[in-house]
Amino acid sequence: MTSKSKFRPSPAMAISCVALFLALVGTAFAAPKFAIRSAQIVDATIRTADLRDEAVKSAKVANGTLTADDLGTDSVGSDEIAENAVSSPEVAPDSLTAGDLGAASVASSEVADQSLTQDDLGPSSVGSSELQTGSVRASELGAIVQVSNATQIDAGKNASVSVACPAGTTVISGGNTASDYRVALTGALRSGNGWLVHAHSYAPNNETLTVYAYCLTGGSSN
Repeated sequence: MTSKSKFRPSPAMAISCVALFLALVGTAFAAPKFAIRSAQIVDATIRTADLRDEAVKSAKVANGTLTADDLGTDSVGSDEIAENAVSSPEVAPDSLTAGDLGAASVASSEVADQSLTQDDLGPSSVGSSELQTGSVRASELGAIVQVSNATQIDAGKNASVSVACPAGTTVISGGNTASDYRVALTGALRSGNGWLVHAHSYAPNNETLTVYAYCLTGGSSN
């Protein structure tokens, strides 16, 4: 009787057969690309940890959906703001300071009429060119103070006498008088912050020569 032996493939041959099979069928059994779609994802289950860095871009964000809560502190700089995009409603009241204004950026049209006071003006900031002709009247000026000084003028002699305005006032005019009409004035002029007169006496006796200065308060003594 003839006996039949059973054929048993070796492990190496089994692996080779499997490899050959896969090579012949190619990618027919490979998982399809993008196999997981929206329908397979449970709503509200995707977390931050499931997203790669910089994976969400503008095209993935619905227009008009981002709010202030979606932005980090100091995340919006000047590069993110369109030109002329910030107007008055976007600026908090009383939030702008001098540091926010450019040099010479405030002109007459930006200043409300009748809103500036003397506290807004710097020392010596208003000169004659800023004043309209005839706009300054007595009511805008300080009080006028009169000061005087006298000296003796001898008969037939010359004499001079001066007087200075007090500190904080400015001389604006002056004058003189004598105790005899025969004392003749030869000169009268401003001297420093005061008034000076020169005279000659034709009187037979010694007389008194008096000079006056009229000083405007609140003015400079220069």
